[in-house]
Amino acid sequence: MRLFIAIDLPRSFKAELMRIQKEVKGISCGGKFVPQDNFHITLHFIGESDDIAGAAEAMREAVRGIRPFTLHLGKYTSLEKGSHGRTAVMEVLGDLGELTAMHESLESALYDRGFSRERKKFVPHITLGRSVEQDDLTAMELKNSIRANASLTVQAITLFESRREKGEMVYIPLHREKL
Repeated sequence: MRLFIAIDLPRSFKAELMRIQKEVKGISCGGKFVPQDNFHITLHFIGESDDIAGAAEAMREAVRGIRPFTLHLGKYTSLEKGSHGRTAVMEVLGDLGELTAMHESLESALYDRGFSRERKKFVPHITLGRSVEQDDLTAMELKNSIRANASLTVQAITLFESRREKGEMVYIPLHREKL
């Protein structure tokens, strides 16, 4: 199974992301856009593993002492990916101290159970699309014009399985750990 741990988002938050994504799609020249049900904030990509119990244990340990906290959408940005277009993302802002503490605790708890550490720096964001085709002027226009209005109180983290069904990626929740 291909696994990852993330913060699942409420419907109202996903609706705001869809509104923004529609704006991005409207002035981009294509790309692979994320379906509404797949919006999330990744905490740790595990990859191929069948150790659901180990991941759930690590999640339980990671949230010990973490109280619910608030996050909200920041600015739109896109990351250039060479000839593969851009990755369109929304920054995540809010109580980043609590989010970072939970992330670091999760990393340690997973590592203690034999999972590998993330190699890249943790930068909380939500991916809207990959291989999005836009020139520098369009990217700058979107960055300056998109205004986001959504916040959430994080109350749990979720272990997901990522599976391809009928040519689409589907994220199936396997375990949820409340803060």
